[in-house]
Amino acid sequence: MSKKRRREPSSVDTRMVEIYDDLANESEDIRIKAAHALLIRISSDSNDGLREQFNEVLQRLVRGLCSSRKAARIGFSVALTELLSQRWGQHRDDGAYVLNTTELVDTLIKQTEASGKISGQEERDHQFGRLFGAEAFIKSGILFQPDASRDAWPKILDIIYGIAKQKPWLREECGWILFGTCQTLTEGDHDHSFVQALLDKLCQSGMAKTPEGIAIWLNIRAGYPGIQLPDAIWRDGNPLHRKEKSRLARILKEASTGSQSDEATGQIAQKGNWTSRIHFAWIFVLNQLAGNVAKGTKSKTVSFEEFWRGAIDDHLFAASSTEERKYWGFSLFQQMFKSVPPSLLPALFSRNLKRSLINQLASKGRYLHLAAERSIRSILDRVKVEPSSAAAALESFSCMSVEGYLSFDQLTKTKTLERLMSIADDNSLLNVGLELCNKLVCPDAQDDQVATARRQVLADEIMMLLKSRPTFHSEVGSASTLRPLVDRILEVLVICSYFSVDASATNRRDLPDPPVSGKTQDMLRTRLLTCLSHIVSKFPDPGSYVYRAVGVIRLKESDSLLRSNLDPTGPISGTMGQAWTFLALIADDLEKAKGNKTFLEAFILLYSLTVLQVHNGDADAVSMLDELRSCYDRMTQRGQVHGEQGSEVLIEILLSLVAKPSVLFRRLAEQVLSTATSDINSNGLQAMVKVLETKENVSGREEMFEEENEDPESNSAASDAGSDAEEVDTEDANRTGSSSDGEGESSTSTESNEEPDDIEGTEAGNEELTAFNMKLAQALKTRPANANLVTASDEESSDEDMDDEQMEALDAHLATIFKERKRTTSKKGDKKDAKETIVNFKCRVIELMDIYVKKQHQNPLALDLLLPLLTVTRTTTSKLVSSKACNLVREYSHLCKTKESPKIHDSSTVIKLLEYVHVEAAQEGSNAHASACSQASLFLSRLLLATDREHQRDINRVYSRTQHAWSTDKESKVRASFFTDWIGWCNSIRLAR
Repeated sequence: MSKKRRREPSSVDTRMVEIYDDLANESEDIRIKAAHALLIRISSDSNDGLREQFNEVLQRLVRGLCSSRKAARIGFSVALTELLSQRWGQHRDDGAYVLNTTELVDTLIKQTEASGKISGQEERDHQFGRLFGAEAFIKSGILFQPDASRDAWPKILDIIYGIAKQKPWLREECGWILFGTCQTLTEGDHDHSFVQALLDKLCQSGMAKTPEGIAIWLNIRAGYPGIQLPDAIWRDGNPLHRKEKSRLARILKEASTGSQSDEATGQIAQKGNWTSRIHFAWIFVLNQLAGNVAKGTKSKTVSFEEFWRGAIDDHLFAASSTEERKYWGFSLFQQMFKSVPPSLLPALFSRNLKRSLINQLASKGRYLHLAAERSIRSILDRVKVEPSSAAAALESFSCMSVEGYLSFDQLTKTKTLERLMSIADDNSLLNVGLELCNKLVCPDAQDDQVATARRQVLADEIMMLLKSRPTFHSEVGSASTLRPLVDRILEVLVICSYFSVDASATNRRDLPDPPVSGKTQDMLRTRLLTCLSHIVSKFPDPGSYVYRAVGVIRLKESDSLLRSNLDPTGPISGTMGQAWTFLALIADDLEKAKGNKTFLEAFILLYSLTVLQVHNGDADAVSMLDELRSCYDRMTQRGQVHGEQGSEVLIEILLSLVAKPSVLFRRLAEQVLSTATSDINSNGLQAMVKVLETKENVSGREEMFEEENEDPESNSAASDAGSDAEEVDTEDANRTGSSSDGEGESSTSTESNEEPDDIEGTEAGNEELTAFNMKLAQALKTRPANANLVTASDEESSDEDMDDEQMEALDAHLATIFKERKRTTSKKGDKKDAKETIVNFKCRVIELMDIYVKKQHQNPLALDLLLPLLTVTRTTTSKLVSSKACNLVREYSHLCKTKESPKIHDSSTVIKLLEYVHVEAAQEGSNAHASACSQASLFLSRLLLATDREHQRDINRVYSRTQHAWSTDKESKVRASFFTDWIGWCNSIRLAR
């Protein structure tokens, strides 16, 4: 029996195995460390057997390129590039062994050869390996060395062009490698023969008329101006020639260049699949055209605008274009908007692109909705970094041009235009705003309906421009830069709102053409008031803007081609003449005044706006002019504010302003009051307190507004007349502010307070409905609703026919019944409207009180507001009014605690007020009411103690009396927390001593 021969162990370099394995790792850091270790391992070996060692490593790396395992192709490519560069390239060591480059290329071809029966995946792996190997040879630079073989470069080109022609799905990658090679050769200042060979192979392979070929051609043409280019392929050797525009566009979107087959024409086969990635040739071509514009080049080359319109807008965004093509178009737009010069931005907003953008943004269900959103995001991103670039987008998305789409934001259900206006620079807003004003005067539409629709959208966009900015707070910043724009906006709105053009007016660009209709004038008046409300709240010195707007009315009244809507010979002509004179007097006083001009600026704002309201047809504004003049004479003397004589009149005027359902009048009243708080006396405060004491019903409204018993429908119409189409103040419906700790209980209590009225109203409604059914049954001689079933004989008698006279009598009877029913229903609606009117009025008055408290919290006169605020917290049926009153009490206490407190001169008055607060706390109310009473009581106690510590006895006496009543009288509604808060406060005072 023979013995088996023992196999000798083969020598395996385990370290090299680990290195090769790490080269395929998915971690980039591990791959780089492995490549570095491989190079160190080779360089540390001796020169003995160097050729065999290099051949072995080279073959192993090339074979690794054909592997699809993990990241092997990337890792082995990096290692191969570095190995070739250090051993054979321009960075090689002086003592490095040099192998013939032709032999290296042959090794690449041999090791990546796909032989025998192999699967499709294996064939693709070999093709990828060969392409990655060719790229590694190019990046290493060994082919362009002076001692390199001249046969190696053509072989590499044959490899790349061969793969591109055989495998269309790899053509873009092949083109990208050659495109990068052109840039490498240009930067390295290599011999032109390499570029010439690349160009010759490009023409021979049939790739010259492909997207990759165009990019390579243009790259060579730009990098080597003196190189010989064939004329037979492109006109004058330039793919960007004007006459090549159509063919260039077809090639870039991969359309067929002829009717014959690819084999017959010698063209390379087109790709059969679609990819969402934009071909690099698109970007390069567009950048070339954009660069020509930046350089000011004038030649036969197609312009950027022409190419964008012809290749992108007419091809990719055509109505018949597929969704895939449009996706490419959106991607190109996103890329170009980030990089092109500002002068080319308007060209990007082409007609078909805007149409597709609007269609895709309109609905989230659209296939390209996300692509359209990314396009808008790219616009906003650049505008945030470069605000001056907003001008192009604003011009394109607004309706100032003939091609512009009306109301872009409404069509797309976005706020694109508003967001652009909020981040645009002042110059862009100035230019766009002035153009919007010009279009509002002459909207390029002779048809009245079209002009009316366009003017409405233009007015909305002008209003949006003023609304978009949060504030204009600096005279040296936005406010001063945009002053010409604001003046122009007010001038145009005033002319279009209050004047009609004479029929003899022709060729006047400053006059409306076509004439503004009456309906449009009404709309523009409301837009003017809304613009003024934004000016009042955002601009410094808003009175000067409104004064200028009123001055336009005065100036244009002397224009013979314009007719004022206000009859100059009417009954108020004398009043208006006095108003103009008095307005000029106020302006003169303001100009001559020294020191603080705040009150005069606010008063000229108030008077100018009242004059404007007279032109709006407000009957109350005429009488208000006389009141304001009287108020001004009392409060000033030669332009200097000096007394409190007119404060009562001023408060009455401000209350009449906040009673109107308009944001403008509310902001105006707040601004005027903030400048005159120091002149408000006790009677002025009591005028505001009187509003809080008003009942929230019809009688309260009649008492407050001195109404007569009129038809409720006429009252409703009158109240809506001033707010139609205007920005009505509804902020308080969504804004309740921070409430006290017991706000939830307050809501419950308020609802419980309203419950009896609701039940009573429901019962009354049921009784009225029953009575109505009875009357209707008697008239029709039928049984009323929900009545017992009638007998058969009654049914037979009810079915008898009536003659004509009976029918006429029945019609009259029914008309009377339904008229009474309608009157009853109208009364219910009137009750609801009356309550809403008083509640809103109380909210405005509390806001005025809040302004007074913030400005005059150190004034003892402000203490007169404390008890009325607590009372309205308990008596109101509105949670909003209760919340605002509680918040004001809390804020008043906080201001006096953190800032200056009132100086008390008569302590007995404060002690009596403290007793009244305790009486109010004993009334039944919500948790919020109890908390507000406790805060007010502690606030007054703190004031007394700050005046004299001996008042501690008076405070204890008031609290002990209240506690005694609470403990002995079951009717007392004082909460236990009222006393625990006091004990806690006393403990803090004791510890502080």
